[in-house]
Amino acid sequence: MTRSSGSIGGGVTAAALARVGAPVPVVETASPTALLGWAAARGRLRSGLADSARIAFVGDSKTVGAGAGSGTSFTVGAFARSRPARVAALLATGGLAPRSDGFFGCAGLASIADVLAYDPRRSGFSGWGGGGNSLGGAMMSAGTANAGQFQPGSAIDRCSVFIRNGSDRPPFTLTKGTESVTLTPSGPSGGFARLEATFATRDAAPVSIARGGSSGTLQLAGLIAWDSTRPGVEIANFGVYGVTSAYQADMAGAWSPAAALATYAPHLTVVNLGTNDIAQGQPLATWLANLRTIVQQARLSGSVILTWPAVAGVSPAGGSDANRSQWRSALRSFAFDNGCLFIDEEALLGGTGRRRFLRQPSRNRLGV
Repeated sequence: MTRSSGSIGGGVTAAALARVGAPVPVVETASPTALLGWAAARGRLRSGLADSARIAFVGDSKTVGAGAGSGTSFTVGAFARSRPARVAALLATGGLAPRSDGFFGCAGLASIADVLAYDPRRSGFSGWGGGGNSLGGAMMSAGTANAGQFQPGSAIDRCSVFIRNGSDRPPFTLTKGTESVTLTPSGPSGGFARLEATFATRDAAPVSIARGGSSGTLQLAGLIAWDSTRPGVEIANFGVYGVTSAYQADMAGAWSPAAALATYAPHLTVVNLGTNDIAQGQPLATWLANLRTIVQQARLSGSVILTWPAVAGVSPAGGSDANRSQWRSALRSFAFDNGCLFIDEEALLGGTGRRRFLRQPSRNRLGV
């Protein structure tokens, strides 16, 4: 077993985390090869053999950045304090350009209004609702031609769009400035795909997306926009507010979270799940089985970091100290057995007695 400072490359060290106020991780790995897949992808990016490397964050409200407040304030503007957003900022300071202009799903929020409040880079989407569960929550679903809009933070000329695929799905159009690109789903019904759009103009004009045709429902799982002249690390926020591990382990359809994770093919997947499993009385064995599904899907393309979440020390949210210790030990053993890096948030925060986290209130999920 070895220990490290928790660097994920590009100068993102314990010191860098401390400078931006992020907690310094307690990291353990049973093997120096635990991050070999991620290191290889990062190396190809730095050497010019690839134009991107991909990091996926799979989790609940701790990934989403929500939960630290009351009323509606615990989700409004929360994307800016999400883990993916913070890691993107750290990568930028370490010399690896992040590709963080994008979004995935409805994040487990109750309405489109809540979704737009969570991430103000999104606007419009009038008449859109929730579709099937996929990466980052229920897909944003359009049965009308009303457009939704995304505002990138820097100049871009490319967009990847993630959809529920199939020839039964309608075409849709991406528009940026005076340019429009129409994409058409294809193949058998019930698939999942990443479709690409290229624009001649490189600028920070907003990108709008609208369903085409006169019928059918567009189910949009996500969008990533970037500058094709700048290699970078693609950051994907797959966090979903309030869910247990069962949500992220779903393999029911090609678009379901765990199945779609393999299609996304991350080079590094950071998993932070367990708070809601404990709070909702899920069996330990069920939690581990769900994590196994997620890890197996993620390991098809890269490395995995498993995080033991800092949970409240007051029952029932965190359970008894003995129960929490059992779960933490089980995750640590699971990480070692499966070649994953293990991060103990509870240890790095000084134990549950030092800091309390609010239990996430039950909310209706937007979806069908």
